[in-house]
Amino acid sequence: MISHAAFRRWLLALALCAIAIVVCIGYVDRPAAEVFDTYVRHTEQWDWINRLMAPIVLIPLGALLFLFCAGFRLLSGRQLSSWTQKPLLCCWSTMWALAAEFVLKQVFGRGWPDPTFVEDRLYGFRFLHGGPHWSSFPSGTATISAAIVATIWLIAPRLRLTCALLAGLVCAAVIVTNQHWVSDVIAGAFLGASIGWMTVALLGSPVLPPLTDS
Repeated sequence: MISHAAFRRWLLALALCAIAIVVCIGYVDRPAAEVFDTYVRHTEQWDWINRLMAPIVLIPLGALLFLFCAGFRLLSGRQLSSWTQKPLLCCWSTMWALAAEFVLKQVFGRGWPDPTFVEDRLYGFRFLHGGPHWSSFPSGTATISAAIVATIWLIAPRLRLTCALLAGLVCAAVIVTNQHWVSDVIAGAFLGASIGWMTVALLGSPVLPPLTDS
């Protein structure tokens, strides 16, 4: 059960996040994108970061496959082992985050840092007209990373620091390589953290049957 105090803190965080996003849109995003394009774009570090980031796209695929396998096991009449509960929560939060960021990208229709701004000098939002090079807000990478971290934060405290550090590095990478604006990452991180929290609250609810040992 989520306390009223916890919900009030979430509302405060939402307000602070909204303020940070507005400030970044007005004063931070474009200067940062130009700095990274000037000093990082044509370096070896740029290439290395992009290579290291490439496998991240496999995370949603892995989550989807794990959910299918768990579902098939239940349909076959067998029970899930208790160890699957934590991975399942992470998978559900991942898929929820993936769906949320996909829909919101189409709603906000924000131009990418590169090439929309860096090359074409276009900046802004095309609400309800998201499409190629106009689907930057919020950052899907930040949303999914934060959703997983928030889930693990609640169900596996020993892994908190490691997961938060990895997610922070990933979020920094998409900013430095101009895949996302700073404000995209802030929005995605808040959205993902909220989804992770909600996932644990929903699936830990007594209205859902608990997982049992096989």
